[in-house]
Amino acid sequence: MAKTAETKTAKDSSYYNELVEVRLFKDNDKYKDDVFVAVNGVGMMVPRGRDVKIARKYAIALKNSEAQDSFAVQHAMELAKNASAAELN
Repeated sequence: MAKTAETKTAKDSSYYNELVEVRLFKDNDKYKDDVFVAVNGVGMMVPRGRDVKIARKYAIALKNSEAQDSFAVQHAMELAKNASAAELN
């Protein structure tokens, strides 16, 4: 049984460490700096505006962060809308 767990861990490790290509949006204002991303206490800087290969685990963390940012903006807009509606009543 230990062999199965070790094999699964090795497969997971190779999957999450596989290099994938990402490109982070870049402008000359808010999105101009490189992005720091960390997984399990190990961090790296990801440059913006060009294709780079990074371990899949970092790409997943960046994608999850983007989803959280989007959710936060939507939630803030909804709260502001509800606050404005409450002021009218």
